[in-house]
Amino acid sequence: MTLVEIFLLALSLSADSFVVSMGGSVSLGRVTFGKAAKVGLVFGIVQAACLFAGWLSGYSIVNYISVVARYVALVILSYLGISMIVSGAKGSPESADLSGFRHLLLASVATSIDAVAVGVSLAMGEMKLLQAALATFLTLAVTVLASSSGIVLGAASGRKFGNAAKVAGGIVLVFIGLRPFIF
Repeated sequence: MTLVEIFLLALSLSADSFVVSMGGSVSLGRVTFGKAAKVGLVFGIVQAACLFAGWLSGYSIVNYISVVARYVALVILSYLGISMIVSGAKGSPESADLSGFRHLLLASVATSIDAVAVGVSLAMGEMKLLQAALATFLTLAVTVLASSSGIVLGAASGRKFGNAAKVAGGIVLVFIGLRPFIF
């Protein structure tokens, strides 16, 4: 994967965290830099950890299923991407209570489950450790920024862009799944 593709992957994985942060900003009361940073860090760390854990577990089994690995990756990424596109197109508002650490942690895990599947599919696409580490770091950084921005924007402007971000993220995931068949 190129650096641009890894960045787009990180951006697409952060879409759910962005949307949930925007919706959850109302539960935080007055939004401060500290609150936005706390939410961003928790979402980012959990998202990156789930991606790397998925890659690590997928990398350990990829030799056993290498014949069908790229098809499995296509199915997983397409399913996740299409789910994001449908959810974003429906315009279903997402809101979460982010006021306590337990609620924040639960919301971050819920938005990061797909990162495990993406990590597995990246391993099946034979992504090496250096690329996986880069993808993990970029996912951490982008998700921290997206979630922190979601808190600030959600408090300022409501949920105007959340669904568009989710649709765009879904399209990127589907493209990454199709990449081995196109190029």
